[in-house]
Amino acid sequence: MRFPRKVLGVPSEVPGRGVVVCCLLLWAMTARADDDFIVYSPHVTQGQSEVELRGYTYSDGRANINQSGAFETSIAHTFTSWWKVELYAGEFTHDPTLGTHLAGQELENIFQLADPGEYWVDPGFVASYIHNQAPGVPDGMEFGPLFEKQAGHWLQRLNVIWQKDLGGGESQKYNVRSAYSLGYQITSALVPGIEAYYRPVDDAHQVGPAFSGELSLGHGDEVEYSTVLLYGVNRGAPDRTIILRMAYEFF
Repeated sequence: MRFPRKVLGVPSEVPGRGVVVCCLLLWAMTARADDDFIVYSPHVTQGQSEVELRGYTYSDGRANINQSGAFETSIAHTFTSWWKVELYAGEFTHDPTLGTHLAGQELENIFQLADPGEYWVDPGFVASYIHNQAPGVPDGMEFGPLFEKQAGHWLQRLNVIWQKDLGGGESQKYNVRSAYSLGYQITSALVPGIEAYYRPVDDAHQVGPAFSGELSLGHGDEVEYSTVLLYGVNRGAPDRTIILRMAYEFF
């Protein structure tokens, strides 16, 4: 999240980059995540690189849903003042019966379409290509607008994403989903709020509390974190979804 840099400095004994990356990778081994559970910011920072981990797990009374989930790892770099590229080198799904399996890879582009504050709302755009590893599962693409609005301590984001399967004989139908977040910045390190997801293709609509923030490591390095507890608001949605996200950003 791109909040104003108001984080207090941290002691000089903060671990170096290599230690931080190793800790994140170890955490990924126990995580569960999916691009569907993210609210993108349209803002990018030129020259910044990133290592990111995301995961989710379901808690539900239905045996075929309970304790299933996914996780993914990615690396990213922002090449210009308006273009960020992110490669999800591993997207994994988890099933309590079948175990954990590699689902595929994804190449994602985020485009910042205006300077912050240039318009009433800050616009952006995301475009992704998804390669699926599972036999019989087609590749796909995702794209859609990203919006962000900050007013004082309040920050809102809205994404509207279309998804389309690719390949011969695939359906011409476009599936749409949306994600919304509202946060109140107490400090840069503590931003409570809510997240909401509208996922008609999965017949799943969810909303719940979220906590996020940025922790400065000095020299322009920082760690972003967020955790969310979603509740299903319709019968098709899982009863509860626990989401964890962490990213290490550096120049």
